[in-house]
Amino acid sequence: MVKLRLSYLLAALLVLSCGKGNPALRTAARVIEDHPDSALYILDGVSRVDLATDREKAEYDYLSAEAFYRTYFFLDDPTEAALERACFYFEENGPAMERMRAWELMGTVQTAVGRYGIGMVSFRKAGAVARDIERGRNRIGMLALLLAGILATLVLYFWARKSQTEKLLAEKQAENERYMSAAEDLQSRLSALRADRPKLSGLDTLDRLCEQYYIFEGTSNLQPRILGEVKSIVEGLRNDTKVQKNLEQALDERANGVMKRLRATFPKWKDEDFLLYLFTASGFSATTISTLLEKDKPYVYNRLYRLKERIKASPDAQDFLDWLEK
Repeated sequence: MVKLRLSYLLAALLVLSCGKGNPALRTAARVIEDHPDSALYILDGVSRVDLATDREKAEYDYLSAEAFYRTYFFLDDPTEAALERACFYFEENGPAMERMRAWELMGTVQTAVGRYGIGMVSFRKAGAVARDIERGRNRIGMLALLLAGILATLVLYFWARKSQTEKLLAEKQAENERYMSAAEDLQSRLSALRADRPKLSGLDTLDRLCEQYYIFEGTSNLQPRILGEVKSIVEGLRNDTKVQKNLEQALDERANGVMKRLRATFPKWKDEDFLLYLFTASGFSATTISTLLEKDKPYVYNRLYRLKERIKASPDAQDFLDWLEK
């Protein structure tokens, strides 16, 4: 019970410290303990370069690192570097609570990957900050707060080590299934274009791969035979401008030049906006589009909604919107 109250106190203090700053940071801080994946999604929507002050950037770096670690139980190099920036910022500028929490997380991350020496240095820095805080607050309460925090992070680490292998395997399987689902959808949609454009590149390869998928489904030969090639085709649609242009021409031929008119109407759109319209108007599913754009489905839905709202103000709005609904 004491540990639970202390956790709530930490969360409340962090929220109050961000109270006058960016609202997205406040929201992420509020949910990070119970729903770190949601906090990570919120922070992904924040542009660090647009934050108003160095303090907000440091808070963003720390919150991103904590949300990432609580979600995936490790930090990649850029996120760990961002956490280090936050540690040094709070070391120089305070406040003390953020300084303690940042060094505590850094110690946990370093210890988790076997860097025990430097990890203990980080923990000692967190302890030194806690002792500074003790001078102005109740000694017993702050010591309990630090010990509870260290205990919680250690418990989290050992639990993460136990489940990490299973999690990585599950994520790999989910990724493979997503590519297989995308392959089926692409085969269906691109084959439908064959009647209009028999020379559309990539169709023969895709048909052969999907045929093998059905032949070898459920056997050990499935993934070694086709997964790499399926990923290659997806990568082509994702990054190869020649393949994208080919698909765009196919859509224009059966949709009265809809992409040419769209580009003329919205010359300032980003390439990703045109790709999102192209893939949606070509009939690809949300799962396939999220794979092609390397974005989560909620991002795809939100971005498509915003495109529709912008299209509504154009002279050919209804025609543009109709192709998104076909």
